[in-house]
Amino acid sequence: MTLTEEKMIKIAKQKLGLEVTDSFDNSCDLYCYNESTVDGYDVWVLTHSLKDINICENVYYYESDLASAVMEEIGYNGNETLLHMDEYMWDDLYMDDQMLEYFAEAVEDIIEDNDEEGYGLTKAEIQELKDEYGLEAEEIEETVS
Repeated sequence: MTLTEEKMIKIAKQKLGLEVTDSFDNSCDLYCYNESTVDGYDVWVLTHSLKDINICENVYYYESDLASAVMEEIGYNGNETLLHMDEYMWDDLYMDDQMLEYFAEAVEDIIEDNDEEGYGLTKAEIQELKDEYGLEAEEIEETVS
């Protein structure tokens, strides 16, 4: 496959309108970070506001549910999301895998919107994606039916 995972991740972020920053200020739309409790346990926080954190809704004891919750919140957020998450947490949550999964789910739209949105896919990469995901076969079936 000539299309790299790095490029697919970049396109997925672009389609989601996602920008990730490690800057911890009040300008972000979504914050995902790790905190320690007074007795030494790690918890994870996912919130839209640093000033309004609800223990029941924004704090996770298990990090295993956090990546899907981040993706859900990005989806709810709309077209643009500035996400605070440091690179270590991004890696720990396997967010690249989440981006690749999103890319696979949205591949038809990505191909269709390539020129308009400026994703930068070449004709060879588009053909490769169509072959990989069997898109041409589906199109043929739809026209024949």
